[in-house]
Amino acid sequence: MKTSPITDGSTHFGSVSKINHWITAAIFLGALGLGIFIENSELPREAVSPYMQWHKAFGVSVLIFGLWRVGWRVANGFPKPVEQMPAWQDRTAKVVHVGLLTAILAMPISGILMSIAGGRDLSIWGLTLLPSLGKIEWLDTVAKAVHETAPPVILLMLALHIFGALKHHFIDRDTTLRRMTAG
Repeated sequence: MKTSPITDGSTHFGSVSKINHWITAAIFLGALGLGIFIENSELPREAVSPYMQWHKAFGVSVLIFGLWRVGWRVANGFPKPVEQMPAWQDRTAKVVHVGLLTAILAMPISGILMSIAGGRDLSIWGLTLLPSLGKIEWLDTVAKAVHETAPPVILLMLALHIFGALKHHFIDRDTTLRRMTAG
């Protein structure tokens, strides 16, 4: 049976998955990087505001692209590994992939909930995207806990993901990385 270059096959990623992966990764890393910068900067609130606007814009974009990306992945499943690997490695790869896909949705949703359940509209550059729900303390607390504690776990998963791809490429010399890049 002939496979399409657009859709995923049992052993390869199609062009839609590749585009989804790289666009979402770029926007997600932009939002994550800005969030880490904002959290760790000692700039006054007024000076952080433009960075926060970009952080929110990236976050909303991550949610929009992320819903499409996660939906596409759920509909298409994951291609099989290119070669047999130890069970622990296969399980780790699956956990990391599912964790990253979860983060693509959990981070922007928790950020949005921090705004609207914290008594603020979700506004970007003066445009209100969602109105405030008023102050809902428990929801704001849960959203803040997710949004503020998840980044170290996400960074660990990203490191494992990148290390795994590079290991497959340079040590195992298989096509795992190439099927998400050139093909």
